[in-house]
Amino acid sequence: MNATELGIVLAVASLVLGIILWAIPREVITNLLKKFSIQSHVEKLHLRTDFRIAIVDDEIDNYPIQYIKNLGFDVHTYESASFADAQNLVKHDLLLLDVKGVIKEDLDEGGAKLIKIIKEARPFIPVVAVSSGYFHTELNDYFRISDATVNKPIDEYKIRELLCELKKEFFDALSIAKAIEDSIKKLDISSSKKNQLNKSIIDFLSGKSSENDFLSVIHMSAKGESQEIINNTKILLDRVQYDKSDYRK
Repeated sequence: MNATELGIVLAVASLVLGIILWAIPREVITNLLKKFSIQSHVEKLHLRTDFRIAIVDDEIDNYPIQYIKNLGFDVHTYESASFADAQNLVKHDLLLLDVKGVIKEDLDEGGAKLIKIIKEARPFIPVVAVSSGYFHTELNDYFRISDATVNKPIDEYKIRELLCELKKEFFDALSIAKAIEDSIKKLDISSSKKNQLNKSIIDFLSGKSSENDFLSVIHMSAKGESQEIINNTKILLDRVQYDKSDYRK
């Protein structure tokens, strides 16, 4: 091939490439080249940092309230509540709930029943079931759906460890985002597919894709790690959605 022929070939190739690039939407090209980061996406949301805890217990003195506040947590206490208060309680970031003697409609098992109501309203709010330490067979199912249990009186060290652990797992958006990205990094797939997984998660968090589309992409690409990624993504979505929800003291 002489220089003239080579020039013609290069010119045609450039023309074809130009037509292809012109025909493909700019957003598609950008997405192919852009590196997506879930952590960067979360940083740009500027989520609040105050961690709001609701304590529902008729024996508030059993809690080191001032100690918990000194840890930097925003604490609100309720000596009693009703089933109708569930919608207000789910607006907190964590709930400590006595299982007996606090719900007006049912002093025996009301607190335990309220856990179920709260979990139906907001599955990913962390709920700590608090008890006096006595074994109640009839409350097993309710304890099972709580995220943790603790006995009164509340030990300072134990409550600090528990609150910090649940805060990291359910509230600290950057920690949750990092956990998702770490799971994706472990996948035995190409870097481009990992990048597309990050994008799919960001689109789901942003409301740009449906849950079905999100689940389809995760199951197809993540395989064995899919459930962990799905759970953490739903926790993160819950965190984002409730960040700007109305909050009443």
